[in-house]
Amino acid sequence: MFQKNSMKNKLKYIAVVGLLFIVITSTLAQKKSRKELEKERERNLKKIKETTKVLEETKQQKNATLSQLTLLNQEIEEREVVINSMSTEVSLLEREIKEQEMIIRALEEDIKGLKEEYAQLIYLGYKHLNGYDKLIHILSADNIAQMLRRNSYFKQYAHARTYQLEEIESVAKALKTYERMLAGKQEEKTGLLQAKTIETKNLTNTKNQQSTVLRQLSSKEKELKKDLDESQKSVDKLQKLITDLIAAERKKALDKAKSSSSTANKATIEKNVKLSSNFEGNMGQLPWPVQNGRVSNHFGRQAHPVLKGVFVDNLGVDILTVQNEQVKAVFGGKVITVAEVPGMHKIVMVQHGEYFTVYAKLRDVSVSTGEEITVKQVIGSVYTGKDGESELQFQIWKNETKLNPEIWLRKR
Repeated sequence: MFQKNSMKNKLKYIAVVGLLFIVITSTLAQKKSRKELEKERERNLKKIKETTKVLEETKQQKNATLSQLTLLNQEIEEREVVINSMSTEVSLLEREIKEQEMIIRALEEDIKGLKEEYAQLIYLGYKHLNGYDKLIHILSADNIAQMLRRNSYFKQYAHARTYQLEEIESVAKALKTYERMLAGKQEEKTGLLQAKTIETKNLTNTKNQQSTVLRQLSSKEKELKKDLDESQKSVDKLQKLITDLIAAERKKALDKAKSSSSTANKATIEKNVKLSSNFEGNMGQLPWPVQNGRVSNHFGRQAHPVLKGVFVDNLGVDILTVQNEQVKAVFGGKVITVAEVPGMHKIVMVQHGEYFTVYAKLRDVSVSTGEEITVKQVIGSVYTGKDGESELQFQIWKNETKLNPEIWLRKR
């Protein structure tokens, strides 16, 4: 009888352990997924914070601006990502809660069965197997072998009682642990739902602001077209300046190569090749030229946010930032010009072998032409316009080819 109960207990124990293994494995996989979701949510909340910080400065001006609209559009996208991420997290938590409840039910059933079996063992012990009965039963054996078997039987019974008690305590301990875990997950779910409600309200407010700004900008179509024409003229002048400078640098290098000795020429070529190679090796890892800021206009041909059917060709990226923000070099190199272009204000152009970085829309400059500068060295500060916008135009060129700066800058 005792062996049957022992085998039955072991089978039940194996079944519960198997259930725990399946659920725990599933939960660990979900935890990994939820950790990724949490990191994604934190990254987007950080972006929203940065966007809001920049947006607050532009809101100090009464007139609606394109930058305000761009920032609001970005904030809406980021808030929607956060809300969707929260919804997915809640779904995963609900699944984990159901699994925890399933484990708790299995453990409760197990502990109930163990207690019933233990009660039967105690009852049997008191009814039939008190100390006197055991002694009489052993001594009344027909022979020594039978006596030893009876003694072994009573030892097995005592072991079964001890084992059953230990099993009850072990399962009870596991039950309390899972009950605490369940309470923690339910609390986490409640917190997430509350945070999601707040983010949903924030999203609605941002969409209302977006509608207001878009309506105000749409009523100023003629003014927007005029601003766009003037901006394009500034872009064209800047592009001509850049291409002329690059062509001049290449000609200068060629002339130097012709007039220099082969040894000096070889050393110069090797230096430029190494610098170019180092720059290329940092693709996707270059530091941002400003500490705070968001890309307001991306590289290349972009649709105008208000004017229908109008496209704008961007030589680099525009980065909206805060007032008086310092601008730093993204890589070491030689300053080949410090100039000023109407509409683009002060600019700095730095050479890195075959590569060039351009920093435009600067208020002031702290480097000079011909100076060798290092990575993260301050080269100036961002210009703030009458509309309260502090925006940096940042470009990367490889000789005469424009490159997308966002591919080169490290991800935020």
